[in-house]
Amino acid sequence: MNIPVVLSVARIRIDATGALAATLNGEPYAADGDLHRGDLPALLADITAHVKAPVRVEVTEADGTTYCDIATPADQPSEADSAETTTEPANSGIHGAGFRPGERVVVAYVLAHETAAEDGTAELRLPASALARRRGALLLFGLDSRVATLVKEPA
Repeated sequence: MNIPVVLSVARIRIDATGALAATLNGEPYAADGDLHRGDLPALLADITAHVKAPVRVEVTEADGTTYCDIATPADQPSEADSAETTTEPANSGIHGAGFRPGERVVVAYVLAHETAAEDGTAELRLPASALARRRGALLLFGLDSRVATLVKEPA
């Protein structure tokens, strides 16, 4: 895939109710739709298909937290790939349990890390592109408890 020198920029703001507003290169995008947090993966797929190139994505939550990533257009299947179908993940999180409260939990090949909640669970927010490109299962690993949880599908 050829990556342009200057990437288009998609800015997405998510309000406290989960509604989102998107712009592409400063212009409103999908302004006629009633979009919510769950529509984000489909919106990014639509934007990258429209641009036909990777896009810098900046997501700003209601509390001001900002996440940045590069979204890439879906790969065009080759003739060899057309015989097999793959299911792309619909969201950007994975979930595991059995960890100690407060311990750091990592994803195998240390893609990300997080601190476990008081009930011993951990949920890691990952860029959609990281999950879309993965093949096979991921592993959540508690650094203190040494608990490993095999994750076959995102939560």
